[in-house]
Amino acid sequence: MRKQTVFAASSVSAGIVLAVVLVGMVNWISYRHYKRGDWTSSKMYSLSEKSKNVLKGIAADVRVVVLMTPSTPMFSETKELLDRYQAASSKVHVEYIDPEREPARTKALAQEFGVSSANTVVFSAAGRKKYVTSDQLADYDYSGMQMGQAPKMRAFKGEEQFTAAILGVVSPKVPKVYFVTGHGEHDPEGMDGDGYSQLRDAIKRDNLDVEKTSLLSGSVPADCDLLVIAGPKAPFADQEKTALKAYLDKGGRALVMLDPVLGNRTRPSGLEEFLKGYGVQVNSDLVVDPGRRLPFFDLSAVYVNEFRSHPVVDGMQGLAVLLPVARSVTTTTAPGATSTILLTTSDQGWGETDLAGVLAGKPVSKDAGDTPGPVSLGVAAQSEKDKTNGWRLVVFGNSAFAANQYLANAGNANLGLNAVDWLAKQEQALGIAPRTPEQVQLFLSAAQMRNVLLISLIGLPACAIALGVAVWWRRRR
Repeated sequence: MRKQTVFAASSVSAGIVLAVVLVGMVNWISYRHYKRGDWTSSKMYSLSEKSKNVLKGIAADVRVVVLMTPSTPMFSETKELLDRYQAASSKVHVEYIDPEREPARTKALAQEFGVSSANTVVFSAAGRKKYVTSDQLADYDYSGMQMGQAPKMRAFKGEEQFTAAILGVVSPKVPKVYFVTGHGEHDPEGMDGDGYSQLRDAIKRDNLDVEKTSLLSGSVPADCDLLVIAGPKAPFADQEKTALKAYLDKGGRALVMLDPVLGNRTRPSGLEEFLKGYGVQVNSDLVVDPGRRLPFFDLSAVYVNEFRSHPVVDGMQGLAVLLPVARSVTTTTAPGATSTILLTTSDQGWGETDLAGVLAGKPVSKDAGDTPGPVSLGVAAQSEKDKTNGWRLVVFGNSAFAANQYLANAGNANLGLNAVDWLAKQEQALGIAPRTPEQVQLFLSAAQMRNVLLISLIGLPACAIALGVAVWWRRRR
């Protein structure tokens, strides 16, 4: 009897030890080799191939500090997505700081990184820092607030923002953007509606430096990676055009935004003929599009959601751009240049060439002398021989779309920043489209609501009582 007891106890002990060992082995294997799933219909947390390629190329460690409380609306989405980044690359190290529970550490990190706002994700590597705030992670629909509904997330932009931030801190060189001055252009330091301060700040958040320059010296600064000409109201001198040509012919990059010439306040820039040599034709007209007319705007405000295939606009399907008072810009043949249309009006749009009639307040109508639709409003051009290191140009027929007054409209900021990224050779950050979160709603009729009420309040309790009575009756017998 004693031997049987000892044998049984030994068997049980061995079984327990074996079970513990097996569980430990399974956990160790699953820790070393596992797959992450994303069961959302829009693949909200799945990394795109562009992000995976960026993570594969990281050589330096990237520190990611999340300064958010768990109750922050975007905390769970941020954590889930950053877990994917950390799993995809051993160079990404993420830490979470709760400002409410760790105020001292939060203050120290805020001073270290220069963080001035709460709910911020900080990326740092090799002394470079990038910041992504919670309001940059998503677009919201506020239309239901008038009926007492909470804002709904329309698009989650976490991957786009995080990948761009990682690219910004691992890049060994910080590109420099120069804004041309001296012709009444938009001021990158201007804080009013006509200024470009918001675009400047967005460019800096992409880890690019921004400065101003004049071309009257006859040359472009040697450290210029991108030259921006934003809405000149006076003509360029010959030495300025010579400097611009020399810069482009050496592989320079330029973003040119030319408004229609209307009235005495604006004169032709003189760049219209110059740009033809690079495959871009800027027309003397005013674009109107009755098929895209917006309330509270006249016909001169063009609402665009027709995009062609190019890195500048590939990620913009589903968005729209507001171009107030624009001229048409299209492609033309030029030696050594290849050019592509970026965005157009609808078929109902055209380029009105009777500018004097427009200024006199005459009603506009399409005639044989006008630019037929769909009208091109932006063109990207580049060297045909050397598309990697050769010159690049993006030309738009409007400059106000990137000003403070209009930058927040629809896809205006996306268009401006995408153009800057492509010109500055940061196209790895382009084309990561925002993810649309699942919006699951259940609508029940009055009869269905009545049935749910009857089942939950009467049916389920009645079933429990009947079951109890049945058990009592069976035990009694």
